[in-house]
Amino acid sequence: MTRFAAFPLLAAFVLAGLGAGCSQTLDPPVQDDLDDTEYTLTTHDSTAVTFPDGYSGDVLVVGYVYTQCPDVCPMITANMKKIRAALESTDGVRFVTITFDPERDTPSRLHTYRAAYGIDAPTWDFLTGRPETIDQLMKRMGVRTSRTSTNPNAPADTTDTYFINHTDQITLIDARGRVRGEYMGSRTPPKYIVEDIQKIRS
Repeated sequence: MTRFAAFPLLAAFVLAGLGAGCSQTLDPPVQDDLDDTEYTLTTHDSTAVTFPDGYSGDVLVVGYVYTQCPDVCPMITANMKKIRAALESTDGVRFVTITFDPERDTPSRLHTYRAAYGIDAPTWDFLTGRPETIDQLMKRMGVRTSRTSTNPNAPADTTDTYFINHTDQITLIDARGRVRGEYMGSRTPPKYIVEDIQKIRS
């Protein structure tokens, strides 16, 4: 299926190729300030959390998936695991995975999905929420989604008969709630994101 690319990453790689010696000394620029936003979400343990304020003071590595995804989402999750493993220390760094399919991805389903990938770190939350809240959040984060039915004749209220085309993205947010990087979630080598984390962490 067609996936929407995280285009800023492509430009970043071009610039890096033209002037790698300079780019390594620069901090990732502020792309958006989320200070004016507040999204009430629910963790995989059914705990309410406010995003991003509930994680204030920590650098966030944020991925976007849905549990029924057959291809890209498992690669995003695997890449986030590699990023976390590549960090010398995870102090001051939190990982967050947000579903854009809240109709199906309940906290219990996210809990099962998380366990299936061997993720048990208390500093890695999987989040869902009300559909309207998730929709607003995805728009703010630049994550585009589009449902594709696998059975055009299926009843409208049948929830397990569609796939979702979506942006392949990981977002880096600093401790002050500012977006500092957007990367192709499934394919960016972990070392590039780790380097950016080290530049912005307090």
